[in-house]
Amino acid sequence: YVLGFRIDPVDRLQEVMKEIQSLYRVYSANPIFGVQYKVEDKVEPLEQLTISYEEDDIEITGEMGGAPSSDAFTAYYADGNKDEDGEPVFCEKLGLAIESIKEGFTLESLWEVTGI
Repeated sequence: YVLGFRIDPVDRLQEVMKEIQSLYRVYSANPIFGVQYKVEDKVEPLEQLTISYEEDDIEITGEMGGAPSSDAFTAYYADGNKDEDGEPVFCEKLGLAIESIKEGFTLESLWEVTGI
């Protein structure tokens, strides 16, 4: 396996080497990195580039869409047993077995998590 290229006839080798060296010198003096940019002579002062901070006029109430917010997502992730599944129970509403729902939550409240 040969990596590279071959030059035939051999007497042309010096000519090709000079050409490659010339191209390398030109490229290394002004390389092309794939990004075009323009150097600006005068940089604007930081005071002109700084944007003043404005506080949002919203209030977080803990409610989503008029209904009380569900903390089911938080409750499931705050549980220390993330590596273990809960006991499976049959859910008649869904018609399949699901992990038992934590106390204080309903199946409907779990669906509210996806409506964020």
